[in-house]
Amino acid sequence: MGTRGRSRGRSQTRRRREGGEHRPRLGLALGGGGARGYAHLGVLRVLDREGIPIDAIAGTSMGAVIGGAYAGGVDLAKLEEVLKRLDLNKLLGFPHSSVWGVVGNTATELFTKRDWRRADPESTQALVEFFELFTRRKTFADLEVPFAVVTADIDTGEEVVLTRGSLGRAMAAGVAIPGIHYPVGIEGRFLVDGGLVNRVPADVAFSLGADLVIAVDVSAELYTREPHSSFEVLLQAESILLRELTRLQLALARERYGARLLILKPAVQHVKALSLEEVEGPARAGEAATEALLPQIRSWIERAPEEAV
Repeated sequence: MGTRGRSRGRSQTRRRREGGEHRPRLGLALGGGGARGYAHLGVLRVLDREGIPIDAIAGTSMGAVIGGAYAGGVDLAKLEEVLKRLDLNKLLGFPHSSVWGVVGNTATELFTKRDWRRADPESTQALVEFFELFTRRKTFADLEVPFAVVTADIDTGEEVVLTRGSLGRAMAAGVAIPGIHYPVGIEGRFLVDGGLVNRVPADVAFSLGADLVIAVDVSAELYTREPHSSFEVLLQAESILLRELTRLQLALARERYGARLLILKPAVQHVKALSLEEVEGPARAGEAATEALLPQIRSWIERAPEEAV
């Protein structure tokens, strides 16, 4: 995928960044949530159209996919077209829409030992190769915008922020869901989806040099309103834990960064994480949420809180 045909907003954004204007550096923190993460496309659409410069991006899970493509200069319209045409469930090894598909696809693998620490299994090779092709084999050093992929070390539980080396391999690690994918080895560590430890990585966006950060939260509330089976109760418990983790992390971020942080929550709670064929709905929700806050975003950037500059 090339970088031709950038919109006028993207060109304006690049000129402003290169022009060295005295303004706060704007960062994006793009959260994880499977298909709900397509809302990031809508956020970028609006910022791009309005010529609002983006100076740093940190992404988790789908946020890493969308953020990495944008940071690499991929035209948004072409990116959306590609995502709509591809069967990402098949390419990424996800079942189509149903969590019961996860159980069916992985029941044998869950209890089978594989020597994935010595060499990539075929499924990991396929995942990495897909993202290598998706990013045209770029490295982080090739990117137009400073970018970070947030992952988790499966051995220690630590957050690992990737900012160098192969972009494609980093993305593969960033979307590797335990139980569906094997951890991806990078520099001696085995990494999985960073949503386990940092659902909306605002702190990472700040660490990339941003003065102001828009954090896009696309997490769901709960798995179901009325769990019945033991498995549904287990999934409900996990969703409660993730919801509370997100709330706590965002509350701490608000306390730490104050007016330098703006949290955007598109209306995508109804979208199932594995419904990766649903691109336009979440994208429009992201667009609507960003448009509603445009006056606040513009004022926020223009006033630039004193502690940010």
